[in-house]
Amino acid sequence: MDPVNSINKDDASVQARARRRRNDQSSRDYTCGCGKSYLSYPALYTHLKQKHQGSPPQGTTQPNNMNPKANRGRPKRLDENDLKEGKSDDERSISNNEPDETIEQVLLFLDSIANFRSVIKYEKEEEKQAYLLNNFPKDYFSNSHDYHSIYNHIKDITNERLKNPDQDPLNKEEIDKDKNIKKTQISKILAYFLVAIGPLLTEEAYKEMATFIVLFQMALNDMGYQALQNYEQEQYQQGDTDKKTQSLVKQDQNMNAVYCEEQNGEHILLITNDFILSFLPSNFPKLGHVEKTFRIFGSPDEKLKNAVYVTQHLSYWLYAMKFTNSRLALYTDDDQ
Repeated sequence: MDPVNSINKDDASVQARARRRRNDQSSRDYTCGCGKSYLSYPALYTHLKQKHQGSPPQGTTQPNNMNPKANRGRPKRLDENDLKEGKSDDERSISNNEPDETIEQVLLFLDSIANFRSVIKYEKEEEKQAYLLNNFPKDYFSNSHDYHSIYNHIKDITNERLKNPDQDPLNKEEIDKDKNIKKTQISKILAYFLVAIGPLLTEEAYKEMATFIVLFQMALNDMGYQALQNYEQEQYQQGDTDKKTQSLVKQDQNMNAVYCEEQNGEHILLITNDFILSFLPSNFPKLGHVEKTFRIFGSPDEKLKNAVYVTQHLSYWLYAMKFTNSRLALYTDDDQ
């Protein structure tokens, strides 16, 4: 095992770094020959696909360090205070296509592992629904309670699209005007993510991604309230709020409260460290022989690193979709 690039489960973790501002022209290193410049390759890729039929004009440039594997060293620990928050709609959005660009970022990362893109293009909503539901890995889990909420939301979302093909169900999600994020509960948020990326993946990759998302929900249900209480206590002790911890009051009153069915995505990233370093290594082996067939995720060190990077890209999607005002910006030992 490579001692530099392997994960040490005792001290490996995720670290946030300063997020580039989207109106920072000095960081726009991805330039199209037509003069447009972007912060990321997926943004440039989308521009080329839409404006130039996928053919880069003369003069198109991008950084030389485009190999996703080149910067895959040991992850660092994430401090909750290092989660980077968006400040305005202008900063939040590079273009109206940014949610699609964040999905493309996930696909580009998976490209660095193997070819997991589906060769089938599902044009009809009923085809997408059938693919998502028929290939959902229900048989991977011994308890249907682990996945039924996400599965049912996928069914509801796709049913809504079938009934009203001209209306995106996302547009009906209520907005918290004070925090400028959607009030959507976490289980439904995770279902939206699978609806967005699932039809673009091979059956094998979709099942792995859905398993990863179900495990993320399980971790949030297990650790979410405690993580939120710790965060609120820290904010109160630092004087950042005059409110005492309230997050566990409702849980104490209702012992059946389920975090992902009660909470929106505002604090969805608080459990990132424990999810990757403790929850996944403990729970992947519980899948038994199924884990051995996985090519993306799993309990071995290299596959845990894949989980780190997919979680990062998931945070970009959550941020672009206005499900949270925070996102992860990871760096590794190779970036030091």
